[in-house]
Amino acid sequence: MKSVRLLLTISIALTAYLGDYVVFKSKYSSSQLFRALADSSTHGAIGFLSALLFFSNIKITNQACIYNTIFCTFMSSVIDVDHFILARSIYLKDLNNVSQRGILHCTTFMMLVTSILALYSHIIHKINIYIVTYMIVLAFTSHHLRDGNRRGLWLCPFGHTMSIPKFIYVILICILPILFSYLFNYTRPMFKHTVLQYNEV
Repeated sequence: MKSVRLLLTISIALTAYLGDYVVFKSKYSSSQLFRALADSSTHGAIGFLSALLFFSNIKITNQACIYNTIFCTFMSSVIDVDHFILARSIYLKDLNNVSQRGILHCTTFMMLVTSILALYSHIIHKINIYIVTYMIVLAFTSHHLRDGNRRGLWLCPFGHTMSIPKFIYVILICILPILFSYLFNYTRPMFKHTVLQYNEV
C-alpha cells in the first residue's frame, strides 16, 4: 500500500506540473477554449488522484470509494462555475470582463461551509456526510492552491495572500490528502455507525 501511495503522490505532482505547462505554455495556449478545458481537466485530475490517495489510507467499501472519488473529481472542476455566474454569461469571451473572483474561490467561505457540514455530520452521526465533507475539502484545497500559484489565496475579509510558489503548492497538494486521511481516521470513532449506506443519506 505504501508503494501505491507513493505512486499516487508522484502522479499528483506530475499532473500539476504537466497541467500547468499544457495550460500556459503549450502551442495551443493562445486558445481561450483550450486553456479553459485543459485547466478544468487538470483540476479534475488532481481531485481524482487526491481522493484516491485519501482513500488509500481509509477503510471503506469499494462502492463508497468510487462514488466519493467521482464526486471529488467533479467538485474539483465545477468550482470554476462561479466565473460564469459572475460574468452572467455562458460564453468564455465574457469572462475577460470579470475582474473579481467568485465565492467558490473564497478559501475562508469554503472552510466555513465544510466546518458546518463536519459539525452537522457529527451531530446526526452520519459518516456519509462526513466523507462528502472531506471530498469537498480535498476539491477546494487543491483547486485554491493551484490557482493560488498565480493569484494567491482569497481569505475574505482579509484580502488576498501573495502568490504561492509552485514548489510549495505542489508539495501541499501532495501531502494534504494523507494528512486529511489521518485526521479523518482520528475523528471517525466518534461515529456510532461506520457502515456506509447511501440510501440512508
